[in-house]
Amino acid sequence: MVYEQDIESLFSSADLNEAEQFYLRSQATRLAYTVNLVQSFCDEHTVRRILDVGPHFLTRCIKALIKPEVSVSTLGYEYGKVCPPDIVDEHVHYDLTDCMRKKPVHFKNAPFDLILFCETIEHLFIAPRLVLDLLKRLLTDRSGGLLIQTPNAVSIEKRVGMLLGRNPFELLREDFEYKGHIREYTMDELVNFGKALGLSVWRSEYSNYWPHLSPNRFCRFMQAIAPSFGQGITILFRS
Repeated sequence: MVYEQDIESLFSSADLNEAEQFYLRSQATRLAYTVNLVQSFCDEHTVRRILDVGPHFLTRCIKALIKPEVSVSTLGYEYGKVCPPDIVDEHVHYDLTDCMRKKPVHFKNAPFDLILFCETIEHLFIAPRLVLDLLKRLLTDRSGGLLIQTPNAVSIEKRVGMLLGRNPFELLREDFEYKGHIREYTMDELVNFGKALGLSVWRSEYSNYWPHLSPNRFCRFMQAIAPSFGQGITILFRS
């Protein structure tokens, strides 16, 4: 098992700025959870090549902590500070909005046994189906996995906020480079996206892996009796 302390130790020598340090602290629980889930999938299936969409902290965690070691490729924009180029076998620079123009992606390492699409879908301002169709084409058709993680659009905190007259969703940002959350999704929506592509659900869970959100006692009680009120959604599809 990998724990939050293992994640934080992995980056202990990295020269992180304040924002990156906060991100690591607030995401360490989710990153540990994700590494353990990926390890479970690797233990049950033959996984030699993994593609991480949007190289970030998770990329380095997967390369360092998954056993036996796997080949890791990345798609999107490089983030060398937390994901050094020397740990990546192949990187393709790609703007996901180019899916609207059906711009192809070419990997020498494709197809991939597992694709990680974590905490990214909520930042898209194009239809998710366009991006997911691209990823499906990069996935092996022999029990390949597609992992999606995203905040739960109908968590108990957001429902309570709406009842109190507060909009739980952030405003669109003026800085287009850091777009924030454009659209959040429900579990049913994600399942339907996968089924439309011919994928089956290997595992789906609601999780509370963001301790910094500190839900109050009522929210914790509601999450305990109804998991669908949880903070985050994790769903692992299989081809």
